[in-house]
Amino acid sequence: MSENTESIVMYTVKDLREIFKCSNAHAYRLVNVKGFPAMKIGGKILVEKKALEKWIKLYAGRSVLL
Repeated sequence: MSENTESIVMYTVKDLREIFKCSNAHAYRLVNVKGFPAMKIGGKILVEKKALEKWIKLYAGRSVLL
């Protein structure tokens, strides 16, 4: 990795629970919402920080059905 490469921050479902102040069940439902920027690598669900920020801005003030 070069010096100019920005590090990528990834969130886990546990991190999402803390960010959104929600239950474990709601966090797992959220990562399965169509259009939510989650990816599964092996058995781990990850969300890239910048993609999450973009998604939050897109859905600000709107309801998300879990």
